Amino acid sequence: MSALEGLREAHHKLEPAAVIDALDRVLATWRAPASVWRTKLQHEHGIYSSQVLELGTAEALRDWTGEALRRMRARELREPCRVPPVTAVWLAGSIPSAAFHAILLPLVAGSAVYVKPSSQDPLSARLFAESLRAQDPTLGAAVVVGNDPTLLESADAVVAHGADETIAAIRARVPPQRVFVGHGHKLSLAAVGPAVEIDTAAQAVAIDIALYDGRGCLSPAYVGVVDRPAGRAAAFGRALADELEQLASKLPRGPLLTSEEAALHEMRARAAVREGVRLELPEHGSEWTVILEPAGSRPAPGWLRCLPLVPLFDACELEDWCRRLAPHLSSLGHMGWGRQELLSAVQLGGGSRACTLGRMHFPPIDWNHDGISPIRSLLRLIDAESP
Repeated sequence: MSALEGLREAHHKLEPAAVIDALDRVLATWRAPASVWRTKLQHEHGIYSSQVLELGTAEALRDWTGEALRRMRARELREPCRVPPVTAVWLAGSIPSAAFHAILLPLVAGSAVYVKPSSQDPLSARLFAESLRAQDPTLGAAVVVGNDPTLLESADAVVAHGADETIAAIRARVPPQRVFVGHGHKLSLAAVGPAVEIDTAAQAVAIDIALYDGRGCLSPAYVGVVDRPAGRAAAFGRALADELEQLASKLPRGPLLTSEEAALHEMRARAAVREGVRLELPEHGSEWTVILEPAGSRPAPGWLRCLPLVPLFDACELEDWCRRLAPHLSSLGHMGWGRQELLSAVQLGGGSRACTLGRMHFPPIDWNHDGISPIRSLLRLIDAESP
C-alpha cells in the first residue's frame, strides 16, 4: 500500500471529537514538566541551545489545549464543507512549534497529513509524528513523514512554507483544482512607542531577539524606537544591550555554521564603518550586537541576534517603515502605541498580526497566519441554497 493509499484509509477512521481528545493528550505530554519529547528535542535538534528550545517550546504550547482546538474547529467549520482527505504539508525553517502547528491544523479539520520535513530541521516533524503514534495509533496512522514530491500532485490539498521562489515552484506542481495555501518569505518588526518605559520595553524586546536567534519569521528583524526626547533611542540601545548580555547565559545562542560566522562578522564590520552608526557589543565574543542607526536610515534586516535599531520620530514614520516592508511584514511587536496607530501600520505593511513585545514568538493556536484562516483555507465550502 502506498503512503497516499494508507493516508486515505486512515482519513476514513478519523472522528473529529476523538482526534481533538487525542491531540489534547499529545500536547499535554509535550507540556509536561519532565516531557520526554521536549528532552529528545533538546538533545537532538542541534540548531538552538537547550535553554532556548525549553522556553520556546513550553511557552508556545502553553495554551494549546483540547478546549482551544474545539473552539477553533467550531469557528472554522461552521458551514457545510468538504474536508480534504489528505493534506500535503511542505515545511521550512527550524522552529519546532511552527512544524507542530502546521501538522495539527489539518488533523483538527479531519484530514490525514503527509509531511515533508524542513531540510533545516528534519527532527521536529518526526518527533511530533512519533508522539502522535505513541498516544493514539489511529491518529498516528493519519500522519506520514516523507519526501515524495509526487504527493504535491496527488494530495487533495497542499500547504507549503518557504522562500517566495520555493512557493512559486511548488504552486506550479499543484493541479489547479486542488487547494493550495502558500506561506512565503516574511519578517517582523519590533516597535517601541512613546508611552512605555525603555527598561520595560528593552527587557521584552531582548526575549524576542534571543528566542530562536533571529531565525524565524516572527523574530524581529528591526527595532524601531521613538526618539523623543532626543537620545531616547540611544538609551534604549544601551538598555537592550544590558538585557541581551544577561540573556547570553540564560538563553545562549545556538552553534553557528562557518558561513554564518562569516556573515555575522561582515554585518558588524559594514555597520562599524557607516557614518552615524553606533555599535553596542559584548565585551567578549559575538553573542549579540545592537546597531544604532541614524534617523531615517533603512538598513538590511538583522539576524542571529545582530539587530539594527532605528530612531523614529512618530507614528507616521512607523507607518512609512511598515509600508516599505510590504508585502513581507508578518508581525508587529509593540509597546507604547495607540491601537489605531498600530492597526494602520500593520495594514500598510501587509502584515497580519500586532502583538505585545515579549510575545512575538507565541501566537495563539488559532491565529490567522499571514492573514489566512487556519482551517477554512483548506476547505471547499458548500452553498446549500433554499428552494
